[in-house]
Amino acid sequence: MNNKTNYEYLLSDLSSLKGVGIKTKNLLKKKNINNLLDLLWKLPKSYTDRSLSSKIKDLKIGEIQTVTVIPQKYNFPRIRKLPNKVLCSDETGEIDCIFFNSYEGYIKKILPLGKEITVSGKIGHFRNKYQITNPKYISEDSSLIKKTHNKYSLTEGISEKIYNKILNQIINNLPVFNEWHSKSILSKFKNISWNSSIKELHKPENIGNYKSNFYQRLAFDEIFSTFLVNSEIRKKIRKIKKKNKIINLNKQNSIIDNLDFSLTGDQQKTLNEINKDLSSPNKMFRLLQGDVGSGKTIVSLLAAINSINSGFQVAFMAPTEILARQHFMLAKKIFPKNINIDLISGKSEYKLKKEIHKKLENNKIDIIFGTHAIFQKKVIFKKLGLIIIDEQHKFGVNQRKKLSDKGGPNCDVLLMTATPIPRTLTMTIYGDMDISIIREKPKNRKLIKTYSKLEVKIEDVLKFIKKEINIGSQIFWVCPLIEESKKLDHSSALKKYEYLERKFPNKVCLLHGKTNVDEKNEILNNFFK
Repeated sequence: MNNKTNYEYLLSDLSSLKGVGIKTKNLLKKKNINNLLDLLWKLPKSYTDRSLSSKIKDLKIGEIQTVTVIPQKYNFPRIRKLPNKVLCSDETGEIDCIFFNSYEGYIKKILPLGKEITVSGKIGHFRNKYQITNPKYISEDSSLIKKTHNKYSLTEGISEKIYNKILNQIINNLPVFNEWHSKSILSKFKNISWNSSIKELHKPENIGNYKSNFYQRLAFDEIFSTFLVNSEIRKKIRKIKKKNKIINLNKQNSIIDNLDFSLTGDQQKTLNEINKDLSSPNKMFRLLQGDVGSGKTIVSLLAAINSINSGFQVAFMAPTEILARQHFMLAKKIFPKNINIDLISGKSEYKLKKEIHKKLENNKIDIIFGTHAIFQKKVIFKKLGLIIIDEQHKFGVNQRKKLSDKGGPNCDVLLMTATPIPRTLTMTIYGDMDISIIREKPKNRKLIKTYSKLEVKIEDVLKFIKKEINIGSQIFWVCPLIEESKKLDHSSALKKYEYLERKFPNKVCLLHGKTNVDEKNEILNNFFK
């Protein structure tokens, strides 16, 4: 195969693999596995060692073990709900292989009487006899079982055995690729090839071996290729010409002068960098990075007012409705009364949404705050000139490009994040963007203190909360789930609300994504009073 064909192999459809039908293909897609290359990048999380074979008398209950036995007798009850059994033995004792929902023909095929069979599974004990229930690993060829088997994060419906079988097909048929690195770079990784690196990556003994040459070689490949892609995207972005914004410093400074605080040096510096981009004939793609409370929001709002004063609309997207509302309230407080400001979310009433959509299309709204609802297809802007995205570090290059395209060639993009990102990683994730960093902390900012308490020490947390409430402070208690889940062992907001309501009667409210709009507004208004 030539190099092009080799790549086509890796990008070929999953159905090209033996044993992958429509059902298995759809199950794999649930894990975002759409081709052979996707399968290779799903790394094993651990492994099960089935290499050591035990005699029946030496089996340990509750552990996964491998045993070689001879099937002696079938027991197929005529009552549907009862399991099928196969009595097996070796020279040291007896063990039952138990099967639920299995056909007699299938069991007779995999466990023929009188033949030596290797079986592996979790050992149980019932009525003074060992048993293995629904063993997945059964074979006359013990070499297929007596080895270490990788464990992957699987979707329901695909067994570990099937997944490993599918993956081994790819690894055993990996084509050879021409090297794309120079000899000097390859020497740093002891000249290990891409093929060898992939094979080493999936060996059980190498799980978590991040300092190995094969792991670092593949990591370098990924980072380097991302640099190259971002470099090309950056070149294309630089070629996009736009109508430059006119920065009215008098109007900008009049807002700054009315603030109840002064801008820090870093805030002023990053604002100048953004203004320079806005007033240039080239499209802005900039990331504003700074710790929580460093003043990113005020810088972005000042950039917004400069775009509005140039005759453009601004869209300000936040990850949650609460944060969008917070930004909306701040803008209403500091912006001149002649600036038309509005707020929209997925939970807004249909009539209100329709009205806002019409205003945006007719340029009757200067700046709109909201969540992802801002960028639905039905939302059309008359003259969008700036998109601000708060805490959307998960947005990829393509998503950022699509958001910018919604506003046309004259639309600039500003991303904000409080996530501290190392310089190299920033270049990888945001290589298509320019970076502004606010390091300086505002003088009036309070010191942030972080404490950690075990669940058994919850009484200490409650004492702290009571103390804070008594001095007029407010508390956020964030839970990972709204309701209890059978799959996830996490605290739910509903249960925690009931618990805290008993501890602090009439002082606790529950707010989550499913709260209706009127109740949500009432809760937020009461909280902000």
